Order: sequence, then structure tokens, then C-alpha cells
Amino acid sequence: MRKEKSKFILLLFSVVDILLLIASFLLAKHLVFEGKIPHFVYYSSLILGWCIFWVLICLKYDLYEIPRILFSYKVLAKNVYALITFTFLSAGAIFFLTDYKFSRLFFTYSMLFFSFFVLLWRLFAFAKVKSYRKTGHSPSRILLVGMNENIATLINKIYLNPKYGFQIVGLYTDAIVSQGLESYYKGKLSEITTFLENNSVDEFIISLPYQQSKLINDLFRFADNNMMRVSVIPEFSEYLSQSFSIYYIENIPIMKLRSEPLKSLTNRILKRIFDVVFSLLIVILLFSWLFPIIALIIKFTSKGPVFFVQERTGKDDKAFKCFKFRSMTVNSVSDQLQATKNDARVTSFGAFMRKTSIDELPQVFNVLLNNMSLVGPRPHMLKHTAEYRVLVDKFMVRHFAKPGVTGWAQINGFRGETKYIKDMENRAAADIWYIENWSFFLDVKIVCSTAWSMFFKKDENAF
Repeated sequence: MRKEKSKFILLLFSVVDILLLIASFLLAKHLVFEGKIPHFVYYSSLILGWCIFWVLICLKYDLYEIPRILFSYKVLAKNVYALITFTFLSAGAIFFLTDYKFSRLFFTYSMLFFSFFVLLWRLFAFAKVKSYRKTGHSPSRILLVGMNENIATLINKIYLNPKYGFQIVGLYTDAIVSQGLESYYKGKLSEITTFLENNSVDEFIISLPYQQSKLINDLFRFADNNMMRVSVIPEFSEYLSQSFSIYYIENIPIMKLRSEPLKSLTNRILKRIFDVVFSLLIVILLFSWLFPIIALIIKFTSKGPVFFVQERTGKDDKAFKCFKFRSMTVNSVSDQLQATKNDARVTSFGAFMRKTSIDELPQVFNVLLNNMSLVGPRPHMLKHTAEYRVLVDKFMVRHFAKPGVTGWAQINGFRGETKYIKDMENRAAADIWYIENWSFFLDVKIVCSTAWSMFFKKDENAF
């Protein structure tokens, strides 16, 4: 039954996607050609190729798979990635495989409309799936084997949350069952085989110590012979303080303690394209006229250079020269002391620039020089890096990525003066989360949030 529903979802999503692609094609045709395309055969071949190509990309990236534990922003990020891939590969195919000159405006409109429609459709579909599961339809029947802190956390946050659509059919453990879980308790570990022989489950979740290896392997064997799926929560994860993943070399499991999406060459190229394109737009549309105005105001209101250049810690702990508009009077301690509230060194215009983050704009040149990114952990003075690497646990992990003009920590309020060690711990934790959870969609969100804050939100930590 579940297999048939999966086929139905695959068919539904692919048909809706194709209809949206055709609608985008027709809308672009109406806007660019006023309803009549210049060459019917070429453009008809184009839309046919697009439909086939898009479905293949969706199958490649598993875009028609709706996970049981559904986080919309992660699935949307996958769709954005697929849409960008679709756009670039389509443009490349048109350029290399045909001599016919398709309208670039038509192509741009088609891709923009299609991207908007697809993301809107995905959001609607995810909301409907969550609602459907929340009402108890098509639950995943799970059996829990073992009881520890991890199992208890999953029960409370996931398995008992109706939006994920799980149904606990039993809990077997030799440990004491906490109050509230008695209704799921079916017996001790030695009694589990009898239950499985008389009941059907979709999956069982095992979290047992290695001393129970015989029982674990017996359960694996039973699951394989009865078409049941098994997930294992390693018991050592209960005392491991960070997330990890496991991969295999010659069937030997190797544990990796940190996920780093930006180790992928494809992701780095995608991030770099975004950095360069967006930075060039800032230089052309904003910097070209704003720079002379800011430069003149800085020169007229205080003595000293327009730019403030300071060595800061970059990716892999390598120093680089970071550019800013000068917001302070020239002083001998700028490489030692960070700005504080009501800092006497800050000029009157400098205070305005720091409040609106305009002083950071020259860092788009650092982005174009490839020693910074638009989004990433904010770079610190060399002195502060030397201090905090000793005082803050895992502080240096944030240097696995290129520093950013803005970042996840900044839009979450962890910016400005760090009076206490806890302030820097919070900032480092946010930066590490960004490194481990990077996506193109997340970068776009951070840039948009930063732009909104610059114009419409007063930040009490900016001084």
C-alpha cells in the first residue's frame, strides 16, 4: 500500500512540475513575443527537452521523496540547488548543442517564473503532507528497543509529535521506564521475539550496549527475513558531545565528527558564483555612486585615510588584510581593542556607519579577491583569535570556512562587543552551526535578513 502511495506522489509531483514548466513557458512567450513564438519547431523542442530534463534532475536529487521527518527549509534548499543546476545546464545545452539563437530574455523569464512556481508548489505540498500525517493517516509503525536518554529524547520530540506521522507499537527494555511511557512498554528484551512473530511493524529503532550484540544481530536477521527496516542509535552517541556521521572504507565503519557541506567542490563553486555575482552587483549599483559620497564625508569630518585596513584571521587560520571604511579617529590601539559602547574613538559619522553596517561595505572587494565570502563567520583581529582559541572551546572550528561580510551569528544577535566569554561562545556556536548546515538557500536567507536589518531594524549591539 505504501509503495503504491509513493508511486502516486511521484506521478503527482512530476505532472504538476511539468504543468508549471509549461505555464512558465507560455507566460514568458506572452511577455516576450506577445503570444507568437518566432520558430515553432525550435521552441516546441525546447519545452519538450526541458520537461524531460527537469524530471530527470528531480529523480537524481530525490526531489519527489518526502521524508518522514520533514524540515521544509532543507527540502527547499535541495530544490533551489536543483533549479540552479537546471538553469545552468539548460543554458549550456542551448549554447553548445544548437546554432539557433533563442531569446535570452525569454529564457530568463521562463527560468524565473518556473523557479517561483516550483518553490511555491513545494511549500504548499509540504504543508499538506504535514497536515495529512498530523491527522493520523498513513503512520509509520515503529518498535523501540532499549531505553536511554537518546530514545527518550526521540520519543518526546519526534515519535510523539503528530506532524511526523509515527505510531509507537511497543517499547522493549530491561531499564526502568519513566512515567508517561508505561502505555508503550510491552516487556523485557527477552520477550521481544514473541511480539515480532505475532505483530507487524515497519521499522524498529535499536539503542543497546555492545554487550547485547547477539540480540542486536538476531534482530537484524529477523528484520531482513521479514522485510522490516532497522535503524540503530549507537549508544556511545549518548555521551558524544557533537553530531557525527559514519562512512565505510572496505566495509570498515569510520566515524566523521562533523558535516561540512562546503568540502564539496560543487557547493564551493555555487557559493563562489553567488559571491562574485552579488558583489559585482553591489559595486555597480551601489558602490559606484555611494563610495564618493562616503569618502568625502569621512575626509571632511575627521583626519585620516578613507579606508581602515587591518589584518584579520581568515580561512585555515591564515591572516589577510580586511577592508573597512574608517569609522574611528586614527589611534595606536586599533589592533588591540575592539569597539565598545560610547567609544570615544568613534567619529560622529563613524557611529552612523557602524549602526547601519555601511563601514563593512568595502569588504565586497575582499569577497572579489577571494579571501572572504558574503556569508560566513565574521573575521576577528589576530590578537583576539590568539586569545579566544584558548578561552573558547572549539573556537578555531569556525576557521574551517572563509570569513563572511555577514553571518548566521550576526543575524541572530551575536555581534558587537564581547564583554564576556559566553558572548564569544554563543557566536562561535552559531558560526559552527552555519558551517555544518550550509546551503545556498541559507546564504540567500542570511543576505536578505542582513539587508533588511541595515534599513529597517535597529541593532543595539552595533556600535
